Order: sequence, then C-alpha cells, then structure tokens
Amino acid sequence: MHKLLHRFGLGLAATAAALAVGVSLNTTTAQAAGKKVADISQYQGKINWSKASKDLKYAIIRVQHGSKGDKGYMVDSARNTNANGAYKHGVPFGQYMFAQFTSVKDAKQEAKDFYKRSNAHTKFFVLDEEQRMSSAKSSEQTYVNAWLKTMRSLTDKPLILYSGEYYANSHKLDFSKFDGSWIAKYSSVKPKVAGTSVDLWQYTSKGRVSGISGNVDLNKILDKSTVNGWFKSAAAHAASKASYYQSVSGVTGVKTTKPIYQYSSVNFTKSARGSKVTKGSQLAVKAITKNSKNAYRFQLTNGKYITANQSFVTTY
Repeated sequence: MHKLLHRFGLGLAATAAALAVGVSLNTTTAQAAGKKVADISQYQGKINWSKASKDLKYAIIRVQHGSKGDKGYMVDSARNTNANGAYKHGVPFGQYMFAQFTSVKDAKQEAKDFYKRSNAHTKFFVLDEEQRMSSAKSSEQTYVNAWLKTMRSLTDKPLILYSGEYYANSHKLDFSKFDGSWIAKYSSVKPKVAGTSVDLWQYTSKGRVSGISGNVDLNKILDKSTVNGWFKSAAAHAASKASYYQSVSGVTGVKTTKPIYQYSSVNFTKSARGSKVTKGSQLAVKAITKNSKNAYRFQLTNGKYITANQSFVTTY
C-alpha cells in the first residue's frame, strides 16, 4: 500500500523509528462474500475482481500520492479501474490519499484534488498521514486540521485518519474529529495510539488475496461496529422507522454507541451541524421529534438535536 514500503521492500514496523512510512478503501449496497480487508494501489497490478470479490469483505483503494512538486508525486493509475472493478463485483470500498503536506495551502489543495479524483461509489475517504516533509514548517496537526476542514466542506461521507503507530504517537496526531482510526503496525501485537482507540489495524504487507498477484496489505477490524459503519451505503444509513426510537416515555437520556454530531435543526444539513459527540457519551434528552422525511430526532436539554436511530444511540 505504501509507496515507500514498496520501493524499499521494508515493513512499517522495521522502519518506523527511523522514518515512519502508509493507505486506501470502497463499497456498494451489497457486501462481498469474503472475510479479508485489503488496501490496494497500482502496485497490485491488474486485479481479477471476480476472484478477489470471493476473498474480500472490503477494499481500500489509493487515489493519489502527494501533490505536484512533491518527490514521488503521482495520481494512482489504477484508481478508476480498481474502483469500478470493486463496485461491479460487489466489494464495498473507501479511498485514500498519501499526504505530503508542506503548508496549509498545500493540505487544502491535496484535499480538493483527492475529492475531485475520487469515485462516486466510495463510501468514505482516508487521509494517509505518515510522512513529514523536510520543507514543512508548522506542526503536522496543523496540516491535518486544514485537510479535515476542507474535506468536511466537500462531503458528508466518513473521514478516516490513517497513520503508523510510531508516527501517530511521535507527532501526537489528534483522531478525535475524524470518524475513525486506521493504524499500521506490522506485528502480532496490536497497535496503541495515545488518545484514541484503534478501529482498523493494518497488520501485514505480505498478505495474499485471490485474483491479486503478489503481496497485498491486509487489515484486521478491531471495532466491528465502527468499521462496518464506514462501508454502509446511504440507503442503509437511512434506516426504517422501526430502527428509530419514537418516544421519550420513561427516557431521561441516551448513550452514544458511535460518534455522532449535534445539530441546531432537525434537518441534519451541513450548516446545522455542530460539535461532535464521542462514542460512549451520555446526553440528557427532553423531547423527540421528526424531520421532513419522518426521521426521528432526540432534542437534548441544551436545545440541540441528535439522531434517534437505534444504530447510534441507546436510551436509559
């Protein structure tokens, strides 16, 4: 998955302390028959998606590496072929970009380019943040924040932060405003990153998948609920009435089972979106209402609204 790893033939665990090097994703309404989660790029060559779909549960597909002027800059030549192949054969996927940020302006531009080059069927977007550029002056988090803000203005799809264990800890990356974490550590020991739980673990660069020649990066799902949520289609997220709480009788509050947002309106538009609520938070509620499409919302005691979807909250 990583350009640097493929060039030098090194594993992330072996190079992390010296350099830190890694990422990609996709999906349709259907789900592939397999169990593996692989991230792929043009380095995997021509993929037989008919065979791969029988071995893959999910895929993560690279779109680009850096931006014009960066050493190693490239737009992944197989990004469209892989996205179309995965979609055609029912393999849910997300997409990622390898960042080479040199300034806030550069981070914003990489985000815009990434979004423009992405496939319409991608379920989420990943920022692969694992390389500090020699010309960078500000903290990596400053650039990450600029990228995140830009992407939030472009899409409502989940945004995931990927990094190597060493790199994430050494740069004190903040995962809290993202919709999930994806960490690389080529080891039998699960990765640990300060301030966040790990949702998806890239554990090897020497995996094998039917229909793909040579090695491929494989990943283990550590938080099934969160990761599966990344790959859900818009239709799947628009749950039926039966999946919504419809009354506050006997209810004093809710506990979030996934990260959600508070909104100033029952219609969850971008302009109405407020602060993010982390998984496991307890919130006091005073009423329940519906939006124009009959989706139920809890009104909190602070006047804000959150989803009443049972996939995201439980009552107490």
